[in-house]
Amino acid sequence: MTSEPLFSERVVRSYELDSFGHVNNAVYLQYCEGARNDYLKQKGIRFSDFQRWNKGPFLYQATLNYKRPVFADDRLRIEGRIRFQRRTGFRIDHVMSRIGDEETVCIAALDFAFVDLVTQKPCRVPSPFLEAFRPETQ
Repeated sequence: MTSEPLFSERVVRSYELDSFGHVNNAVYLQYCEGARNDYLKQKGIRFSDFQRWNKGPFLYQATLNYKRPVFADDRLRIEGRIRFQRRTGFRIDHVMSRIGDEETVCIAALDFAFVDLVTQKPCRVPSPFLEAFRPETQ
């Protein structure tokens, strides 16, 4: 099951640049994290819900494919889709593009497993999380 597309925007800050004048590669992962937080808010999920469920998503793998450099003051649009892969986890596929020329600048896939916050062992994805990201057409 794959969710409907979700969207987030970011503005590149000068402190995110590396010595070559473009965004440092590690910052793209932070953009993904910020977008994920926006997606959760858009679906009505708060971080306090994870505490209440006693389950939380842990990132275990990230793959980023850099396509074009971005620079200070560039505006980025991040499109994400949540894909449920198995009982305990999900993937977020992100496509980042520069607003203005619409060039794809980065494609990222982040894999998460839900973990019981007490035992630290994998557990099923909570039903409210599944329901929040279920496509409306299903």
